[in-house]
Amino acid sequence: MAFSWSSRTSRLTLILLSVVALTGFGCRPRNPNTVLNTDVTLIVWGLWQNSAELEPVITGFQESTGVNVAYKKIASVAEYEKKLLQALAERRGPDVFVIHHTWVEGKRTLLSPAPDTVIDERALRDEFVDVVADDLLRDGKIYALPTSVDTLALYYNKDLLSAAGIARPPRTWEELQQAIERITRISRFGPIEQSAIALGPAANINRASDVLQLLLMQSGLPIIAKGESTVDIANDIGERSLTFYTDFANKSKKVYTWDLQQDYSLDAFAEGETALIINYSYNIPTIRAKNSRLDFAIAPMPQIADSKPINFASYWPFAVSRQSDVPAVAWRFVRYMTNTDAARQINQAAGTPPARRDSIDQIARDPELGVFAEQTLTAASWPRTDIVAIDAIVNTMIDSVVTGAATPVESLRRAQDQIGRAAWRERG
Repeated sequence: MAFSWSSRTSRLTLILLSVVALTGFGCRPRNPNTVLNTDVTLIVWGLWQNSAELEPVITGFQESTGVNVAYKKIASVAEYEKKLLQALAERRGPDVFVIHHTWVEGKRTLLSPAPDTVIDERALRDEFVDVVADDLLRDGKIYALPTSVDTLALYYNKDLLSAAGIARPPRTWEELQQAIERITRISRFGPIEQSAIALGPAANINRASDVLQLLLMQSGLPIIAKGESTVDIANDIGERSLTFYTDFANKSKKVYTWDLQQDYSLDAFAEGETALIINYSYNIPTIRAKNSRLDFAIAPMPQIADSKPINFASYWPFAVSRQSDVPAVAWRFVRYMTNTDAARQINQAAGTPPARRDSIDQIARDPELGVFAEQTLTAASWPRTDIVAIDAIVNTMIDSVVTGAATPVESLRRAQDQIGRAAWRERG
């Protein structure tokens, strides 16, 4: 039976740090074979889950092992990395903390890999979707485990598509291009009155950088050359992908449907000013909060026709600090959190798509999360040592073309050089 998780808690609301120390053991007897050192208190840092969402799982771990767990939710993703690195530098960091899935390559020295007795490579590949091993496995060692994996998907306004005579959302980029003229309305004096999709620039489009990176990957560009650490985007494939994306903001093109004068993409979609946006599952509650009456649904991410589906992954797995005095115990907790039952509890409470293969079928028919869950099977990624810097570089690359400040070739060359320098700074 499919779960329906329509009541969701926004994971992006900025709140004060909340700390919960859960030490009660309940009345269930402990298994003497699993009890660990009861003097241990694991310190766990998270970003998205609040205390209530993790409390049943933490309590279950405490009751079965006797180990206390203190959980802290960091309020702001913008400050998280800085706070974490500062705490680790001062040797007051947590035992367990979330990392962005792209951090493993650049931050391996901070992480304690999982003992084979906790999880090995075969179990990782059997239990989790492929992108997890691609991102978190290095030299046969596992550096983190997720409860959830998110992907980009297509949000669509049912009323606007129906009014344009479009029976179903576009499944390919070619179908999307064909739908542009049927949906877009431009006034006699130039302003866009109704947009088909929020694409073209970066400045007023949420996650524009991720959309372009996905286009590059769908087009067959590996981004990272095999056996190398340098980015490779300044080529014909990169030029075609960047031009394809920015053409949606080019007034001379038939696909023109967005410009820098439009409202921010999430707001424009919520207010019915655009029919389509591309985003992650975590923005479902954001859009509902902006307009509870909006009749929208989620469709799979458009693909290149007759090509292998490729989707863009984004997630925050749990890792264990190399500084932890009890890394084996910490990894026992991470493994417990990411097992079938515990991860399902967390995802159901938080409204997030699963990372485990054995949970995908159970929510595949869910009207909100089903698409995101199925797309994890074809999700891909690439190592980024500094996601904030790379987002800024890619966004600048996009907008320099849209504003006419540079050609696609010039923008790609500049971005490739900047991304390479950012990677060296991170390693240095």
